[in-house]
Amino acid sequence: MPQKHPETQLTHDIFNDYSSARKNWSRQAVEDSEFRSGKQWKKEQVNALRARAQEPLVVNVIHPSVEQAKAMLTSNAPKFQSTGRDTSDTSVGRIFSDLMSWVWDISVGNAELKRCIDDYYVKGMGVMMAYIKPDADFGRGEVMVKSIDPLSVYFDPDAEDPFCRDSSNIVVAKRMTEKELVEIYPEFEDAIRESQETSHISDFEQNRFGLFDEDVVPQSRKDSLLQAEDERELEVFERYTKVKTPYYKIFDQYENRELILNDPQYAEYREEKAVIVTTGDDQQIFTDKSNVSNFMQISQTVGTTYHLEQDPMSGQPVPVAGEETLTSIPNSTTVLDFIDKGVLIDSDKIMVTKVMNTNIKQCISVGDVYLYSIVLPIEDYPIVPFMNGHNRNPYPTSDVRLVRGLQEYINKIRSLIVAHASSSTNVKLLIPRGSMNKKQLEEEWAKAGTAVIEFDPELGQPIVAGPVPLPNELYKNEADAKQDIERILGIYTFMQGDVGAAPQTFKGTIAMDEFGQRRIKSKRDDIESSLNQLARAVVGLIQFVYQTEKTIRLIQPNNKPKEVKVNQNIYDDVSGELISKINDITVGKYDVIVVSGSTLPSNRWARFEYYMELYKSGLIDQTEVLKQTDVADMEGVLERAGQMQKLMGQVQQQQQQIKQLKGDLQTAQRESVSDRKRVEVKEFEKKLAKAEAKAEMATKLYTERAADELSKLREEVKKATSKKVGLD
Repeated sequence: MPQKHPETQLTHDIFNDYSSARKNWSRQAVEDSEFRSGKQWKKEQVNALRARAQEPLVVNVIHPSVEQAKAMLTSNAPKFQSTGRDTSDTSVGRIFSDLMSWVWDISVGNAELKRCIDDYYVKGMGVMMAYIKPDADFGRGEVMVKSIDPLSVYFDPDAEDPFCRDSSNIVVAKRMTEKELVEIYPEFEDAIRESQETSHISDFEQNRFGLFDEDVVPQSRKDSLLQAEDERELEVFERYTKVKTPYYKIFDQYENRELILNDPQYAEYREEKAVIVTTGDDQQIFTDKSNVSNFMQISQTVGTTYHLEQDPMSGQPVPVAGEETLTSIPNSTTVLDFIDKGVLIDSDKIMVTKVMNTNIKQCISVGDVYLYSIVLPIEDYPIVPFMNGHNRNPYPTSDVRLVRGLQEYINKIRSLIVAHASSSTNVKLLIPRGSMNKKQLEEEWAKAGTAVIEFDPELGQPIVAGPVPLPNELYKNEADAKQDIERILGIYTFMQGDVGAAPQTFKGTIAMDEFGQRRIKSKRDDIESSLNQLARAVVGLIQFVYQTEKTIRLIQPNNKPKEVKVNQNIYDDVSGELISKINDITVGKYDVIVVSGSTLPSNRWARFEYYMELYKSGLIDQTEVLKQTDVADMEGVLERAGQMQKLMGQVQQQQQQIKQLKGDLQTAQRESVSDRKRVEVKEFEKKLAKAEAKAEMATKLYTERAADELSKLREEVKKATSKKVGLD
């Protein structure tokens, strides 16, 4: 028997070790998957019930709860935000959020995430994987993500990290037909045909549907199994392990630039050209492609030694071959020396530090045959688990496992209720033997409506035996069990659209919806953390695959298309050499994370009311309010709203101008009235002066007349006094 390849042998040994350690967990995962699908009675229980003419009813409360949780956690596609790490280009860093959205769109990420979340609830763990599809985009390759069955993924039993980053190996094992393998790996067709079958994967673990009962196996699955009977099945193993890979940290003082390169990139970098420019006693070194290209152009035109002379037409200095002459610009002789950057590195003019970085190695085996190995340019595993209640081991407990007992209790109660109802409609009649014809009695008793049946009273009286009423406590127990399942799963009845369980007021419903999502938000934190870990692997693969110029087109939430170009080459106009790149995503370190809560549903009415309150308070403008609506043509509406605001501003200006003109008119009118009044006053003043003159004259005349009368009166008094004295 030929010897196995060391990598294949190592993979099989690791798989057998990991598979043995997780046997109990995988069995529970299969059982829980079956239970969620409706297989909730054991065979012996079914046989016992049917022997008593009782049906094993299933009132599946778990299934709609899981579906509701999936709907809520994937209500919206996740939004990604990115940034450059350390000295990485921040503008390029922001592009990675668009690239992550692109990968998510072409992978139909939301559908894959739903499958992952289903496993998360039902099996205790979902798994997603970042991978390269080499034949996509006309052979240029695409980075994609997918959900894989956790029963086909084997983690290190000693791993304690929630993302299994400390797992020494991760193995993905599955069975595939020889035909399928040849289609995937056509370059290894001969090796696949010659491989021998192995039997490391147990039938139990391979049956990821968890459908061992013939009664519940779908017909489509049966047909596919029958078709595959004539085809040879082989075990396929993908083993991922961490290896140390040399990298070179380069600091170019002449460009003030830091690079991190792998072995092939470093070898190419050493062969890149630099130029030493010597002018008199001055010496400069240029390593950037733009300057090196310009000096190469000069050397091709006038040589590596030249001087400068003044152009009589333009007055500008131009290079002329050879050393300077009497007509040259003084001290302009320049010597160019082109060297490899490796010379500068060896002379310590460019600093290089060799570091050993962790990368992921992928080994592929089919049957007993080793196919190939490849080192992926990523630091973390591309396989990311979504742990439901991490217990410091890779074997979490599913939510279905937590409520199985309550679900079984509900099924038993409902079966008993239905059996009791059936017994109530089929009353038992006890009669003395020989009192009537039994067959005739059964026929008459089975008829609907009133029946008159004769019997022999001498032989005895019939006895009607009715069922004992079920206690009301039984119905309450069923309701309590349903509530307990809702409480444990965090998915309540009103969250599934049951209006009877919702509050009577709109705001009360909003509040209940907000409070009800708290358990879901806790699950969201687990899922977002795993998505962030997945994004790290995607970023690494993007930088590896998208090496050439690429244009991606995205549809934004407002239905407006967005175009992003990466790795745009900039060439020298004369030499045609590549001198730089715009949006070069192949270098630097970048982080991409999920915007928290972006996948959850949002109550648009509650959000709208909240923003309206802010608008009424003057904290935001109407544009921000409009952004929170679900208007399809958001950009168009905002543009038109801006135009309306502009027109309203113009109208207000015109209104202000009209108001001002009206004020001027009123002022002019008031001034006109004042002018008329001033004329009237002057006329009045003239009249008043005349009146005053007349009054003064009258007063004077009156005074004079009074003085005369007084004088006369005094004379008369004097005369009268004299007469009186004389008499005496």
